[in-house]
Amino acid sequence: MILLLFFPFLPDALSQDLTTAIKLTKSEQFGPAATMFRQLITQNPSNGDLYYYYGRNCLEKYFSDTLNVSFEEKADSAKAIYELGIKMDPSNPMNYVGLGGLALIRKQVTDAQGQFDKAITLLPSKANKALKMAPERHAKILIQMAESYVIAGVADTTNAFDYLRLAEKLDSKNPELYIVRGDLYFYLLNDGSKAISNYNMAQALDPKSPEAKLKTGQLWLRARQYTTALNFYQEVVKMDSTFAPAYRELGTLLARAGRQEEAKQNFYKFLELSRNVSARKQFVNTLIELNDYNEAIVQLNEILKFDQNDNDVNRALAYSYFETQQYATALEYIKEFLKNANPQKVRSLDYAYYGRILAKMKLDSLAPEQLIKAYELDTTKAEIISEAALCWTKIKKFDNAKELYEKKIALHKTTGMDYYNLGKVYYSLQDFVKADTNLSIFNVLQPDYIPGFAWRARTKSNLDIKTDKGFNTTGYAVPVYSAILEKTQSDTAKYMKDRFEAYDYLAFYYYSQFSMDQKNKEAAQKALDYYTLMTVINPTDEKATIVKPVIELLKQKIK
Repeated sequence: MILLLFFPFLPDALSQDLTTAIKLTKSEQFGPAATMFRQLITQNPSNGDLYYYYGRNCLEKYFSDTLNVSFEEKADSAKAIYELGIKMDPSNPMNYVGLGGLALIRKQVTDAQGQFDKAITLLPSKANKALKMAPERHAKILIQMAESYVIAGVADTTNAFDYLRLAEKLDSKNPELYIVRGDLYFYLLNDGSKAISNYNMAQALDPKSPEAKLKTGQLWLRARQYTTALNFYQEVVKMDSTFAPAYRELGTLLARAGRQEEAKQNFYKFLELSRNVSARKQFVNTLIELNDYNEAIVQLNEILKFDQNDNDVNRALAYSYFETQQYATALEYIKEFLKNANPQKVRSLDYAYYGRILAKMKLDSLAPEQLIKAYELDTTKAEIISEAALCWTKIKKFDNAKELYEKKIALHKTTGMDYYNLGKVYYSLQDFVKADTNLSIFNVLQPDYIPGFAWRARTKSNLDIKTDKGFNTTGYAVPVYSAILEKTQSDTAKYMKDRFEAYDYLAFYYYSQFSMDQKNKEAAQKALDYYTLMTVINPTDEKATIVKPVIELLKQKIK
């Protein structure tokens, strides 16, 4: 007896509905597609193809948003659907293909091949001469097996190309064959030339299909031919204005080009068409990349209307409220996120934001703990150590701050500003020798940063040796204050306070030299000059008023 295995008979209405459901999946309208698949399965429970494409819909939803959708959840759903499809239509190879593809995604290559082999036993071959199947359907099943390698990102393409070669012998006019072959070259072999050749063949066979043209645009985008990619995406939306992925690609490309308003309009269209929370989450990711945190907050609150169980929304709201200076609200959401988060899902950046929020709330005693947690989760982010140290400095916990800066220096991950801030910490601890050491390093690294010289000058001043009458005998800070006057000469108004401080120190140093040696007229003249400059640049300052009698005294001494 000959077993006939033809393409399953589908009434026109069912065939059209299945085509529509598959198109909805490809257009990333996963919710409406899933609803349609369930309805079709209820009406036609013994049709295995319906289960296969329903399972694919589950997996495609995961791949559309891997950050927010659980793979295990979708994989378990797809597996259950495929197994039910095998039970309801055991002679249909498609659901074995589905199970094989799922095993490939898990990188279980041997298991995958076992499932594909089961599918092959249900296909016509020299060993299965009794099986009969329309060549078009036979080819379609082989194409689905080949596509499984693309979806899973498994670079061992020998089997995939073998399946496609067999499919081409059976049905060389199937555009899907050339799209999958193009994907193999594009995604797995990085051969753009052969990929585009296959996409062009697919487009020629089905001129109204947006899929090949979209993939060609993606190829040009990877090649950084942005204008060409943009043209292809625009052609896609002209060809099929309901094909949602084209608007997402347009939005992403326009955002990269700095055309933010156009980017957002395309993402709005993408949301309108895809009509799912996952798509809105993708839009939020783009809004955050565009630094449009106010709009991100609007979209996140829309998500909360439909999905209050996604803890990642709390994370995104915490970030967005922080970036819009709404720190109290940001604090609420970051606490909510961390309370509910699986520890394995907590990122370094989560603790970093928590620490920064606390710092902005002036809770500097609490911020360092969270910032150090952030660093411990990602030790490449050494700048977080500096943030924690600054928090300790703000509340005058100078020993804690010193410990962190010294730790960062020991890691050889120090920036110039670390030496500056550590120098100031040692100054506050009155360890002026170490303060001078760190500030001198900073002065070399950033020779145009005037505050660095000002702090070092003050440090040097504290190292000066003075007589019992208070006279400055050593003038350790003279070279540094002199350097400040030289470096600020081009903008005296901006650096008036620094110059006034320099004049004050230099005047007193030379006055000290003259006071200890009345014959030192040169020192007296310099003291007179610097005191006079103090009264010129800021005559209302209290010190400028106090030194006026000294100026008159020096004038008399110099005569």
